[in-house]
Amino acid sequence: MNDQLSNLVQKAKESTLFTAPVLSSHLERFLKEKRDLIRNLARQAIEEKVEHIYWVGSGNSWVNLHSGKQILDRYTTIPNDCFISYDFIWRNPRRLGEKSWVFLASFSGATEDTVLALRYAKMRQARTIAIVNSAESLMGREADVVIEYQSKALYILPLAFAYVFSLEIARLQGVEEADKVMQELYNIPPLLHKQYITEEQSAYQKAMMFKDENLFYVLGSGPLYGLAYKFGLTVFMENMRVNGSFMDASEFRHGPVEMLWREKPAMVFLIGTDESRPIVERVYQVAMTNGAKILRYDLADYGDIHPLLAPFVLMIPLQWFAVYSALLRGITDLDERVFMGRGILGQGNQIIWP
Repeated sequence: MNDQLSNLVQKAKESTLFTAPVLSSHLERFLKEKRDLIRNLARQAIEEKVEHIYWVGSGNSWVNLHSGKQILDRYTTIPNDCFISYDFIWRNPRRLGEKSWVFLASFSGATEDTVLALRYAKMRQARTIAIVNSAESLMGREADVVIEYQSKALYILPLAFAYVFSLEIARLQGVEEADKVMQELYNIPPLLHKQYITEEQSAYQKAMMFKDENLFYVLGSGPLYGLAYKFGLTVFMENMRVNGSFMDASEFRHGPVEMLWREKPAMVFLIGTDESRPIVERVYQVAMTNGAKILRYDLADYGDIHPLLAPFVLMIPLQWFAVYSALLRGITDLDERVFMGRGILGQGNQIIWP
């Protein structure tokens, strides 16, 4: 690595995009400071007999809530859905009303789609809970309850909120495993600190190997569905400025696999240790056998981690790869956007994103 690239990496550490430098300490702080608030919300949801929970957001702030639905579905009896913000409005759910809670995530707190979704939920008399960086943001001021995280860790901290809230509901409903997962989550920060140091060199080598690729397919399933979506669409395309696509790994078998007869694309596999592992491994083997250029990120490489915590563990290795990949493509300001945040894509008073 030359001095110029080393200097760019040091600059990248200060960017909003590159959250790995603060993930360990900020996650530890968030879990400590917000634990009681989040657990009390879960208890209140049960006491008030909430009939339906909605998880709502756009882009990164949609998929980090997706895990909330997965956990509630797996461990609890509370009906819940996870919607992209505009789809939430367009579907006009009949169940939405006074006995509904709507969780809405937005880093800026002024994302057009999600601001409108919040106002729609309030119009339907639902309780709104905004998960935002600042309580002084537009959504922070308008929501009934605000979870303010004050960090650039815009994926992991809302994700942690969704985990703690959903696991606490499960624990209160008598699911013993929920408490085990919760305790493991609280023990994750030291691993993230270690990864930030140990994963850099490997990521640089991988980025060098793939620096001339202009299309990445990112595949993941189960607990890694959201992280695969995030990197395939809201990191590789947004920050590396390359073509990208995401798909559930099991769905690759239903049509897309035929592409391998003519094309040998770059494919990024996120592999967990949950029930999805056997079929993801099968798809991985098909891609490998047929000449795809593969990056593999495997939860099993990091020791005995609960399968549901996979997104927390694979985040930093992927992010280091994305940072080096962007820098090697000449993108030296990781926070600069060509279209987003410039009044081109978002409309409305006080709207700043996208």
